Amino acid sequence: MKTLNPMEPAEAIPESPSTSNTPPPDYNNSVAPPSGVTATTADSKGNAVRQQWTSKTEFLLSCISLSVGLGNVWRFPYVAYANGGGAFLLPYIIVLALVGKPMYFMEIAFGQFHSAGPVKVWKRSVPFARGLGVAQTIVCFFIAIFYVIIMSWTMFYFWATLIAAIKSEPVPWANFCSNEYAYKESCVETNAVHPVANRSSSVIPLVVFTNASTVGVERVSAAQQYFDRVVLNKYEKGTMNRFSLSNMGGVNGALLGCLAGSWLIVFLSLVKGVKSAGKVMYITSTMPFIVLFILLGRGASLTNAVEGIKYFIIPQFDKLLTINTWRAAAEQMFFSLAVGSGSLIMLGSYNPFRNNCYKDSLIISILDSATSLTAGFAMFSILGYLAGTLDVGVENVVSTGPGLAFVTFPEATTQMPVPHLWAILFFVMLYTLGLGSEIGLLESVLVFFCDRYPYLQARRAWAAGVGSLVCFLIGIPFVTQGGEELLNIFNDYAAGTSVLFMAIFEMVMIMWIYGVKRFISNLKEMLGEKTGNMGYYMKTAWVVMSPGVLFVRMLNFTRFPDRRHYS
Repeated sequence: MKTLNPMEPAEAIPESPSTSNTPPPDYNNSVAPPSGVTATTADSKGNAVRQQWTSKTEFLLSCISLSVGLGNVWRFPYVAYANGGGAFLLPYIIVLALVGKPMYFMEIAFGQFHSAGPVKVWKRSVPFARGLGVAQTIVCFFIAIFYVIIMSWTMFYFWATLIAAIKSEPVPWANFCSNEYAYKESCVETNAVHPVANRSSSVIPLVVFTNASTVGVERVSAAQQYFDRVVLNKYEKGTMNRFSLSNMGGVNGALLGCLAGSWLIVFLSLVKGVKSAGKVMYITSTMPFIVLFILLGRGASLTNAVEGIKYFIIPQFDKLLTINTWRAAAEQMFFSLAVGSGSLIMLGSYNPFRNNCYKDSLIISILDSATSLTAGFAMFSILGYLAGTLDVGVENVVSTGPGLAFVTFPEATTQMPVPHLWAILFFVMLYTLGLGSEIGLLESVLVFFCDRYPYLQARRAWAAGVGSLVCFLIGIPFVTQGGEELLNIFNDYAAGTSVLFMAIFEMVMIMWIYGVKRFISNLKEMLGEKTGNMGYYMKTAWVVMSPGVLFVRMLNFTRFPDRRHYS
């Protein structure tokens, strides 16, 4: 067999693009397709042809489900909060324009032209870069493991709220301060606090979690305590003794059940996704905007909400000069858009050869950014209200971390009529967002294994079942009493630093080794001379700006997060 050279022309297309819309056949890659993809067909010569989406809408919704997910509603607000609000927003927009949008289009177009998954595509283009495809698959696997943990938290809230509604009781976090698990000395029910009276208190209610002793009792909202002491169960009952990596405690039985239920849903979605998941995408792609706009409207109408919004949009210029803020912005961009992980190459590979992927990528990236900003405005308006209620600065309202969305948004529902209804809608929305992204991530992993071991193609259900079981067992330590800190480690490294490295190598392999001229030639074949030629902005971003921004960030890779962050 002839050895491929990375500098040779791309593999020839059997039938001229000018006379056929059939994509280049992938003779070595006939894996089972994801949701909405047609079955494998053959051309006139009997060669296997890559599967394609049944409709353009299915492709758009699949990309939206992958990109518009937990990273927008769960991760974006808390990363922004931890990095100074507006001080994070400005670098995020800059990195999004210089790196995010150009890479998003590049990955979809690269997969569409070569009609191959994230590993096979390198064999057809730059053979010595196949290890990059393997690395991307491994990172997708790591992210998928801890993504389901967030889904388990969401399922816990859903059942707790539904049970409270059936019993005609208040939402469980509303009156938590009277619960036996609460630390009553510091617990504050925000709907019962009067800001004027609170200002006369001799103790400043800073909400900062620490094991160190303090002079006064630090106040914590009831929603924060409910998340920490019931959902995560990371404190001993009624005390400030906290579990950590050095003392993981026992397994949280309720969360373990939610974890098992979540993996069962993921498994069923992977097996029956072709018929069932496609219809659900119409709901999961539109529901987030409806619920978020309702929460934003309610949050903006609360007292002192404008202070939170100011914190979100006005940058603190001293933090703009710190490398960690730019690092966080870059990592969040990759996590939110799902670039650099290989999943977009996989989704693009099922497109018809003539599909206008440039317009598709533009629509999806704008929707993704709009979702993040809407979630940010909604959350910071609520944080402004809580800051006024507790009489503290916005930066000190709640403890920063992955639980921020599970504190602020539930708090907002208590300020709305029929709080159970809005809480259930919010958690259903959050869960479906996570499910859409989870399916996209695991689909990349399944494609890799089915591609490498062809006999698994006829045993997809078995492969998905074994994979889900393995992931469930790996996830058990995450639902122990100290499991949140393990999740923080995965979040910082699997979803952050590693993706940055892969993005740099991917950009260099495609634009410098495969060649930008060759890539533009591919685009002209697919999109036509006018659209495929691209402008100076896109070409400059691919060749210079994106690799430059990412390389500067890589120079700082030795500055890992402070170990004290993990207790």
